[in-house]
Amino acid sequence: MELTVDQGHLGPSREAWEARLSHERLGPVSLRDVRRLVVVAPHPDDEVLGAGGLIQRALSEGVSVTIVAVTDGEASHPHSNIARSMDLGNVRRRESQKALRRLGWDRPAVTYLGLPDSDVAGHRRELDDALESLLLPGDLCVGPWRYDGHPDHDLCGESVVRATRHVGAHSLGYLVWAWHWAEPEGTDIPFDRCVRLDMGRRTRYRKRWSTQAFRSQIKQLGPDVNEQAVLPRAIMRRFWGPFEIFVVDMGAA
Repeated sequence: MELTVDQGHLGPSREAWEARLSHERLGPVSLRDVRRLVVVAPHPDDEVLGAGGLIQRALSEGVSVTIVAVTDGEASHPHSNIARSMDLGNVRRRESQKALRRLGWDRPAVTYLGLPDSDVAGHRRELDDALESLLLPGDLCVGPWRYDGHPDHDLCGESVVRATRHVGAHSLGYLVWAWHWAEPEGTDIPFDRCVRLDMGRRTRYRKRWSTQAFRSQIKQLGPDVNEQAVLPRAIMRRFWGPFEIFVVDMGAA
């Protein structure tokens, strides 16, 4: 599997995935007995793309929520002169804060680890230690599925599984790039080990509005090919559907 994202590689449509999921019998996500929801985001935007609906559900049910921002996403446009001139890491932090407030969270609680974007693997021990020190029994820690397809995502997913097993918390894996490279008619995603969060109209609207805060990712930074949108509209539409899917993945990491 090679993760390629450009106008020539936009992946399956939202409609194709919704048609596939209409045939899957998935259990519901439950927050019963969850003392705190901890959402691990490899890059600013992953927390909303993968779990924006779940964050809203937790807030509405009075469950405490914490975001762990692993990197600042400063390497999203590695060959762009404009990106280098605009302090992209700080831009993306501000975008994330704005997006979380749009979910109805007045004062988002975010722990910033500041690990280097695209090199989380080189700081694996720091990530493991940070999660193990933060998590407590009774927490639900939600991070990327450990086979999501981006190196930072996969490493974060492995760390979530490892840390939750060590401290006696629970874990779920959200999908971001798997929607892009997997085939709707294939078996790449283990739907037999997934649960589903159905979102009503208001929740879907808030999530979509929230994703519009990530302007550095959904808009072109400039005219150069290195400054194109990382998340074109066709890709964003996959996150605006009526549900979120999470992998129940307690296998060894």
